[in-house]
Amino acid sequence: MMAWAVPVLLSALCLGCSGPTAEDAAGQELTLSVVGLASAPDVAAIGEARGGLGVSRAFVSVSALHLVPCVADASPIVLAPRGYDLLSLPPPSEGVTTAVSEFCSLQVDVAPLSDDAPGGIAAGTSLQVAGLDADGVAFNLSSQSSASLSFEPVDGSSFGDQPLLLGFDLSVWLAGLPLPVEMADMSAQLFDAQLLDGAALYVDANGNQALDEAEQTPIAVAVPAR
Repeated sequence: MMAWAVPVLLSALCLGCSGPTAEDAAGQELTLSVVGLASAPDVAAIGEARGGLGVSRAFVSVSALHLVPCVADASPIVLAPRGYDLLSLPPPSEGVTTAVSEFCSLQVDVAPLSDDAPGGIAAGTSLQVAGLDADGVAFNLSSQSSASLSFEPVDGSSFGDQPLLLGFDLSVWLAGLPLPVEMADMSAQLFDAQLLDGAALYVDANGNQALDEAEQTPIAVAVPAR
């Protein structure tokens, strides 16, 4: 059974690492918040529509998160399956206590739920977004697809010494989606494909679990995992 996206920290110890003592490891923590963003509210906004879509719920089911250390002989840290409600406040977060201080990759495995989730998310769902269109008509997009997204800093740098935000930009993800019933197949294809375009990893420099004006540049964008 999956653990649902409530704001509870999940802790794990990296057993594949060597060197630091238990006391050293206890002082090193990586935090990751998973959030929904809206870079162009006139396309898709969080809450009330501002000329485009108004999104009231966005959900992503993840079968595993892989944090890959930069050190070749250190084992990846794999976090358990979880459903993330991207618009919940405070946002769902993970906290990992580890002896590893530098990571070079984050892999996110999107996969269908094995059981029903709270709030009406049915088993077999991997992605779901609901809200109102510009005319006030309700829409509900869902998918049962699977995908693995990889986030590797393009400049070859590492991450881990600052809080992170894994952001899903609804304005990019939902851009251009045809919502009428007769175009449902096209909507489904774009809905799956554009998730990749809207996902990025950011440094949450002030640790407030929100993407502020000074934090807009991602350290890594999503690419298909190899």
